[in-house]
Amino acid sequence: MIDDFISLQDQALRDRDSITPALGFDKYNISTTTYPSDLGSPDLKHFVLFNINVRGKSKFKKQNNDKIIGTIKRDPSSAQISQEALSSSTLSNTTGVAAGVGAGVATTALASKIAKSIGKTGSTSQVVTKAAGALAGAVAGIAVANSPLLQPDTLERITDAIALHLESPPTVKYSMNYSNKDLGTLVGLLGGLASSKEGLTGEAAAAFGMAAAKVPGMFGLTGDLSAALGVSAGVALNPFKETVFESVDFRSFTFKYKFMPKNLRETETIKNIIQTFKYHMHPEMSENKIFFIYPSVFNITYYFDSAVNTYFHQFRPCVLESMDVTYGGEQFSSFRDGRPTEVNMSLVFRETEILTRESIEKGY
Repeated sequence: MIDDFISLQDQALRDRDSITPALGFDKYNISTTTYPSDLGSPDLKHFVLFNINVRGKSKFKKQNNDKIIGTIKRDPSSAQISQEALSSSTLSNTTGVAAGVGAGVATTALASKIAKSIGKTGSTSQVVTKAAGALAGAVAGIAVANSPLLQPDTLERITDAIALHLESPPTVKYSMNYSNKDLGTLVGLLGGLASSKEGLTGEAAAAFGMAAAKVPGMFGLTGDLSAALGVSAGVALNPFKETVFESVDFRSFTFKYKFMPKNLRETETIKNIIQTFKYHMHPEMSENKIFFIYPSVFNITYYFDSAVNTYFHQFRPCVLESMDVTYGGEQFSSFRDGRPTEVNMSLVFRETEILTRESIEKGY
């Protein structure tokens, strides 16, 4: 689980006196790229750690299997379908069969078009065409259902990580979606009648009559009789509005950094950091370029003095939604060898799991 790997990172950090560039933890096979070079010093105790989780179908895993340190599963307290349910044979088989049926229909249609294009329109040819199409469709359906690319994927934590100083104040926004709904006068009347012993009399009867007058053609008359009654009596029907809860927004987070390299080593570190974020935020192509394979997912953690900072909010797994990089500062400048004297980077992450009260109890 994610918490286990955070604990693993914590222990690895405690085993070190300080954080240094390209920090390597031999005991845990963890390699962390850091900026600035004196991160962890008395003036730079606050920092953010970005752990990286690659997709199980990614070529990165196949080519760098020695960097895989474990599988990351979705937190069961999130509002989404659990990892176990997503990977269950029932759900997997259902989606595979659905894809297979679609492939079968498409293949049958394709066989029919081919037959028509070569002029085979006789009854015998149509029967043969349909049979061939059905057979081809069945074969295609089986192939789709059993395709490795359509099997449940995994998230694998890798040893590569990035630690950056905390430059901006930690900020978090929690947002819910509500809408206003008109329950209607008749619904309000039902509620009133349910708690009343008098039945449909007095005010309730008047309201029912006025509500009925809103129906076009009621009583054989035209026009908005309800409006006419309202104008005459100086009253309006209560629409019984309610604020209805609908959903929870995914949280998003922005991190902004101004890199001012002091030497060639720091310039190369900055270049590596940018390259790592760029690489893992993008998808990759399947072998025949038919599918996109999802990008990597990041786990973000606030640290203070080499320990998780529990005074700030925690993060659910995030995807890197956008990244802006500006080289050379507002008034562009570079060193004599062409290296920019300043690099500005902005990262926008979006969480992949919805928060609930159970999540809040855990510190999110």
